[in-house]
Amino acid sequence: MKKLIAIVSSLFLVTTISAKAEIGIGISGALHMFDADGDEITRQSGEINAGSHSEEALVPEVFIEAVSDNGFAFGLSYIPTRDVGSKSRSDTNSEGDTGTYKAAAELDDVIKVYVDIPLSGFNVFGGQGYVSAGIQHVTLTTLESLNSGSTYPNQDLFGASIGLGLKGDLPFAGLYYKGEFTYTDFEEYEASSLGNDVNADLEDLAGRFSIGYKF
Repeated sequence: MKKLIAIVSSLFLVTTISAKAEIGIGISGALHMFDADGDEITRQSGEINAGSHSEEALVPEVFIEAVSDNGFAFGLSYIPTRDVGSKSRSDTNSEGDTGTYKAAAELDDVIKVYVDIPLSGFNVFGGQGYVSAGIQHVTLTTLESLNSGSTYPNQDLFGASIGLGLKGDLPFAGLYYKGEFTYTDFEEYEASSLGNDVNADLEDLAGRFSIGYKF
């Protein structure tokens, strides 16, 4: 929460400096398509268990941004939590770790700071095209159930986002829309527990539609 307050305060500072900027607040509906790849090196045997998992999730977001007259925007979006799915396997071995292993995780307190850079001359259906770039900060919360007794720690990760979108005013005072596609590549998660080592890569492709109000 302290990190969120600090970032929001920075946003208001930038807005104050830019006298011509308007404030936009709104809500988004985003379809996220997660792709995770990882492997675990087990204790004693040194066996490598590799796997991948894909998951789709429809997630609401809230955002606040400073919007200039030419369409340039600096903003922040927030998601309380985002499930990235789970995957199970069953092992039979002589080390006493026989049983079902379930790996699961979610992304908590997803905070994204971004800029929308207008594309001059790119106008479609009355809207203005833009390129979006941003940095996300998330807490990867592990929810695994492992027969071996291992538990892996939660970890803060950063991700870099890039996207392409279209924005325009709606026929109601102050209302506007944004539609965009974004790709995010997160840092690698690495952890150890009871002699087991695990690492995972997470990518996110999202389609997002937003409704905002400028004042």
